[in-house]
Amino acid sequence: MIILILLIAEESFPQACCSAGSPLLGSLDVSNASEGELQVGLTYELNSLQDVYAGTVRLDDDLRERRVNSFLLEVNYGLMGRISLTALFTFINQSRNIYSLGDLSSRLNTGGLSDGIILVKYNFIPLSLIDQVELTLGVGAKLPIGNSTLRSDGILVPADMQPGTGAWDGVLWGYFSKGFVPALPLNVFLNVSYRLNGTNNRFGDSFQQGYTFGNELFVNLGAGYRTDTFFDFTLMLRFRNTTPDKFDGGQLPNTGGNWLYLVPGINGKLSDQFTARLSGQIPLYRNLTGTQLTTTYSASIGLFYSINLKGDQF
Repeated sequence: MIILILLIAEESFPQACCSAGSPLLGSLDVSNASEGELQVGLTYELNSLQDVYAGTVRLDDDLRERRVNSFLLEVNYGLMGRISLTALFTFINQSRNIYSLGDLSSRLNTGGLSDGIILVKYNFIPLSLIDQVELTLGVGAKLPIGNSTLRSDGILVPADMQPGTGAWDGVLWGYFSKGFVPALPLNVFLNVSYRLNGTNNRFGDSFQQGYTFGNELFVNLGAGYRTDTFFDFTLMLRFRNTTPDKFDGGQLPNTGGNWLYLVPGINGKLSDQFTARLSGQIPLYRNLTGTQLTTTYSASIGLFYSINLKGDQF
């Protein structure tokens, strides 16, 4: 009976020792849409987690692995003047394998519609050909539309393996860029997003304060280089910080930390309205709380469409 209780607790209460999930904040890197402009992007992202870290030390542990497949739909529309609206929705499929001695393994697969984000953006400094500076800020919410109560063999799946979080979150977002054309076909940009997470009472009235994912900060600093060919290039440093998760008011072990990634990308202009993008994330630095399974690499491919519904072409 004691062993059974421990197994149920291990599967039910703590977040599993990994740091994946629906890549919502990391995908909000599109600037402001001008009035009447519609931008639609569809992206597939693969996140492979095979590295196990304790703090900054990589452990020799090949008994755990996880794979996250995400499909993201982002829609931007310029409402009026300097105001635009962004909506981001995701579908997620993920699998986790835990191997043990004797070729035994535990496999868990989950998937479904994940959470979404709605942002209202205001373009404080519109982009112009003279100074080539742009500043846009946004505020919004993460919508708990994904399922957060999936069960496996009657046991509630760990929170980080659920498609959704089951909580309303506040979102702050900002974008700044500076261009140098015609002296140099280059622009530099800074993109910052922050998510203040709410609480989901996953286990009913037995626990008063429920489960809360750690607050999340993304800082993207990069540059884009324009060529006279079919391709353009981007290179970016991405910093991510999450605070530890909490359950019933107490801090959970093996959650939270700091990540630094190098994100190279290449864009291909297919037509005046269509652009394709290929990018990846290469981990440069990890400093994690406790012991966690974390990203070995990630890659994404996207297709973007832009049109002015008032009749102008882009």
